[in-house]
Amino acid sequence: MKKLLPLILTTAVFGLSLAAPQAGAAELKIGVVNMERILRDSQSAAQASERLNAEGQRRQEEIDAVTKRFKQRLERFEKDAPSMAESERVTERRELAEMERDVARRSREARDEFNQRRNEEVLLLQGRAGRVIQQIAEAEKFDLVLYEFFYASKKVDITDRVMQELDRGIVKSAKK
Repeated sequence: MKKLLPLILTTAVFGLSLAAPQAGAAELKIGVVNMERILRDSQSAAQASERLNAEGQRRQEEIDAVTKRFKQRLERFEKDAPSMAESERVTERRELAEMERDVARRSREARDEFNQRRNEEVLLLQGRAGRVIQQIAEAEKFDLVLYEFFYASKKVDITDRVMQELDRGIVKSAKK
């Protein structure tokens, strides 16, 4: 009885019945899903990443253009500063400082916007994956499906099946 006590306490805490199979007793069907792998390896995640990169590329091109104008103006100022009047130099320094703040602000806003969009895409993919997991669990009569775990054997890991269902109908894009 002493050897069974920890097992009984463990099963009571988790609400699982791990009793030895008896005639007529049903065994639990448990599955696990590695959400990190879905977010990293699925075609759905790759497609979302491509969309984000395309959006980010347009924004980065705008920032690059402003940065280039700033650098050109700064180089011109450094070259012409000795021949400029003091008031002209002060005004130009002020305008250059304002341009530099504008570049930094735009870069920060682009980074924040990218992070927000990435989080939105992750939440959308997790939501879709959750619905797929539920469909698989109901169709295949799983008693329990976990997606946060420390270890799971291949016997209970259904991540590949979830990714296949999640990516059904997605045309694989050519890798660069």
